[in-house]
Amino acid sequence: MIAVQVMANDVAVGFGGAGGYLEMNVYKPVMIANITQSIRIMSDGCTNFRKFLVEGTKPNQKKIHEYVERSLMLVTALAPVIGYDKASKIAHYAVDNDLTLKAAALELKMIDEAEFDRLVDPSRMVRPYVAEGGHEPVKRKAASRSK
Repeated sequence: MIAVQVMANDVAVGFGGAGGYLEMNVYKPVMIANITQSIRIMSDGCTNFRKFLVEGTKPNQKKIHEYVERSLMLVTALAPVIGYDKASKIAHYAVDNDLTLKAAALELKMIDEAEFDRLVDPSRMVRPYVAEGGHEPVKRKAASRSK
């Protein structure tokens, strides 16, 4: 509702700006009223969102872990090592049989458990790294500038 009102206020400000001449725009009061209302309702909306929706919210760690474990996106870590076709088969098998990727990979015997655990580490996957090397990326020095 806030977004709709702000968009409507923007339309009114646009019409007001287009309807005036030079610096003697008779629509300035309408424009100022709509801009200040938009600022006020967005500010109040952010405050209420924080107070009534964010504060006191606690993550359900067990459910989050379950979602991460069942995420098919994790299969991307396997592709550089076992190939796209095998990784795709694992993902499809997991979906078709309601399994985690790890369970599907182990059932299909395409990778052993230790190698799967080494490659598929969601906490490492949120940062750049190369799966096949199994190590963190080499930090690059800033390129030197020539004058």
